[in-house]
Amino acid sequence: MRLPGFTITVVGMVVAFAGGCSDKTFKIETRINSDGTIDRAICQPGDSLPGPPGHMQDGWDETRVVGLPSEDTPIREMKLVDARTKKGKEANYFAGWGRFQKVADIPDHFVVHAEGLDRQGRLVRNFRHRDLGLAVEYAWKETLTDVVKLDDRLRARDLWTNLFIDLTIATLEHRFGKTYRFESLETWSRETAAAVVADVLELDLEFAMRRREPDEKELENRLLLLLARHDLVLTGPDGKTLKKLGGEDFEEKVLTPFVRRLLREHVRDAEGESLGEDAVEEILAWLPLVRASEEPGPAAIPADGPAAGPDEARPPTRLEISWQAVVIKRFGSEKVFEKRARHLSTRIWGVHRTPFLSLGGGRRFEVSLQLPGDVVETSGVISGGGEVTWRFSTTMAFPSGYRMTCRSLEIRPGAAELLKHFKPADRRKVLLKLVQLIPGEEDPLLPVLRSSADRKSWSPLVEYRRSLDRKKQAAEVKRLDGLYRLLQLPLSGSGRAGT
Repeated sequence: MRLPGFTITVVGMVVAFAGGCSDKTFKIETRINSDGTIDRAICQPGDSLPGPPGHMQDGWDETRVVGLPSEDTPIREMKLVDARTKKGKEANYFAGWGRFQKVADIPDHFVVHAEGLDRQGRLVRNFRHRDLGLAVEYAWKETLTDVVKLDDRLRARDLWTNLFIDLTIATLEHRFGKTYRFESLETWSRETAAAVVADVLELDLEFAMRRREPDEKELENRLLLLLARHDLVLTGPDGKTLKKLGGEDFEEKVLTPFVRRLLREHVRDAEGESLGEDAVEEILAWLPLVRASEEPGPAAIPADGPAAGPDEARPPTRLEISWQAVVIKRFGSEKVFEKRARHLSTRIWGVHRTPFLSLGGGRRFEVSLQLPGDVVETSGVISGGGEVTWRFSTTMAFPSGYRMTCRSLEIRPGAAELLKHFKPADRRKVLLKLVQLIPGEEDPLLPVLRSSADRKSWSPLVEYRRSLDRKKQAAEVKRLDGLYRLLQLPLSGSGRAGT
């Protein structure tokens, strides 16, 4: 389905300012060891590394230039290639790996800067491993962040919309101001067009937050309802209200006539007459969202006349000259204007996403993670051998980040002996509840449980429970009673627990 013209305009300008899309692949392999050390391997385009172009990033045990990554070949097994003998993408990838004592030691290998902002799109890692006495909990969280802040996004949206309304009206006045008046068109733009843009961007945000692309019918219905709320009714050549968007000749038979009617309704000359046909065609030829007639009027021809031949660059039209004059008057140069437009666009759509209403495109990430023990919670997909994987486009990080989380529990060998009477599923439930019973590293119960696991006996736990004053330490006694029930240990009798 083809999107409405104003949507195409938004996309075109943002893609131009952002520099287009990227289809590059980033591969990450992480393995957490039982001692808490981290094995990390990355493979990504060489020009995506932070730092000077062409450098080999420091901080890795080994680095090499490799070809395109594949899903089946581990990064450490990728073959070294000679960049001097390979062309294009064949030798444009950097591979690096190493073992790190703590998560902060991993080099910051993916950073996307946002011009004019004090924040970046980057990978942020957090890792915690916690000794629970009978088991060790490992928790990994890695987030691909974006630079969008929702309250700031609203401000940038309004600034962005007003900027283009200002420049468009000023351009039309520069070109036609001696003949026509554009006050009514400006009022309509600031009241209706700006409201439509705001609603379209909110719809865009809604679909992004849902992390799924709308199907064609849903998108079509939502856009038609949105337009109807603003009394914008599109009609076909037969004059009937459209019940669907897009289709063949949509621009020619629906959108262009709509814009033509809009111009004639809101633009008048000093005598109250509507915009002339030549002026209408010139404006339609200039606007990026509609098509003018196949044979434009003389006003739409470049100011210096048509190009001499098909290979000769076309000179600018009169409206293009007016646009340049308006931009230079306000910003000093087109480069300054483009920088301002990029800055506002980034505050609206972030550094990863190219609008509109699409979760595709962007850079592709293939991430795998292995934790000791059994995975008990994850946002990824568990594959064979306890490995967890994530495959996603960076557009999924808009607006509040893409989170990769995983948690596992590794039972101590001695504790496995103590809990062998539990079925595997029940044993996992016991360990998960144990996580809730141990609030922190200073818990006096921790060394007791460690000792029980080391000795493969509940005797240290029994002795600790006996040592408690049932009146003065009632809360701890209650907690121990709950632990006994969880472990299916006897509460009565001599207090001795079986091994």
